[in-house]
Amino acid sequence: MALLPIVTLPDPRLREKSTDVTEFGPELKKLVVDMAETMAWAKGIGLAAVQIGLPKRLLVIDIGDLTEDDEYIEGDEESEKRLAERRTTSNLEVFVNPVILEADGQIEYEEGCLSIPGVYSKVRRKEHLVLRYQDVDGKTHQIETRGFKSIVLQHEMDHLEGIVFTDRIGPMQRMMVLDKYKKLRRRKSEEDEEK
Repeated sequence: MALLPIVTLPDPRLREKSTDVTEFGPELKKLVVDMAETMAWAKGIGLAAVQIGLPKRLLVIDIGDLTEDDEYIEGDEESEKRLAERRTTSNLEVFVNPVILEADGQIEYEEGCLSIPGVYSKVRRKEHLVLRYQDVDGKTHQIETRGFKSIVLQHEMDHLEGIVFTDRIGPMQRMMVLDKYKKLRRRKSEEDEEK
């Protein structure tokens, strides 16, 4: 297992469109383990391969176990935040070559991203998805999701298309979020120079 460096804006690799995974085997399984470890270390709930500089249609998510929270209400912002804070790899899910077959409804959620650390904004997504994907052995599956899981999957699948969550918000909000991100990066760079 290895921690992998996470690509952050403005790195142009985040804008690359990912290509299909065509080889299934030990290398893919090791990559998934490394991605899961990296995601957990970074306290994330999702990670696309392009975020580690590999433009392949592969993503991992771990949104925790909804049954662990008796007060969880799907779609409720506080419930969703509590769920997002339980970042473990106990419920890791792997999606290879995912494709959205159906999407409907609307849901809004305040999103953040490991590739744009420190900033958040409300993003409107589809509430319900039907998704086809392959597992690490190449077997094809189809699932139906609602609510928070749909949000996380759409966020990570956007990365596969070279899209980041700030592309999904209005121009004024995008300008404010990216300005804050630039300031955070500048401050971190100054702190790193002082060390």
